[in-house]
Amino acid sequence: MAKTISRLVLPIIFLVMFALVEQNMGCTASMGPCEKGKSCTSKCKVTFGEMANGYCDRNTGGLGECVCVYPCPTH
Repeated sequence: MAKTISRLVLPIIFLVMFALVEQNMGCTASMGPCEKGKSCTSKCKVTFGEMANGYCDRNTGGLGECVCVYPCPTH
């Protein structure tokens, strides 16, 4: 009986963690180019509210792309 319970605990923990992570991922939006060394968080907060954060994604090359992360609107 103890082995059966312990075999079920790990999958249940995994499913609960997956559900929580999926809910808290947030939404993202591209806000155009950004300059090296400049934060685009203020631009994101003006557009998406105080809970938004921004970062300059330099993987695109050139100037970089301002990416905003903010809570997804509820339906």
